[in-house]
Amino acid sequence: MVESGVREWVKTVMLAVIFALAARYFLFAPILVDGQSMLPALNHEDRMLVNKIGYFISEPDRFDIIVFEAEEDINYIKRVIGLPGDEISYRDNVLYINNEAVEEDFLTEYKQNLPLVPFTADFEMEELTSYKKSA
Repeated sequence: MVESGVREWVKTVMLAVIFALAARYFLFAPILVDGQSMLPALNHEDRMLVNKIGYFISEPDRFDIIVFEAEEDINYIKRVIGLPGDEISYRDNVLYINNEAVEEDFLTEYKQNLPLVPFTADFEMEELTSYKKSA
């Protein structure tokens, strides 16, 4: 009788471990934020659980925070600002999408407190990539 109780506990623990490993591998992944590039939304050394199946269901939207593998075994955390076909530029601390200024609400407080500090250097997206639109 005691032996069957132990057997049931062992089966329960083994099933829980298998479920946890499957969830970790297929559904969620822990990630550690490395660096300051996502301030103020995410701080250096913040810990997060990343949903691994969300973008199999739908595409990311503008301003979503995403995690992607940039190099083998190195994940990056970034905010989506451009979608396919968009023209992106940054001038005088203002983001432009398709030549229209876009308010970045998540930076408003920081820009007010540090008005002389550029958060992003000026750029045109074509300067940063090898992609060139055909005329």
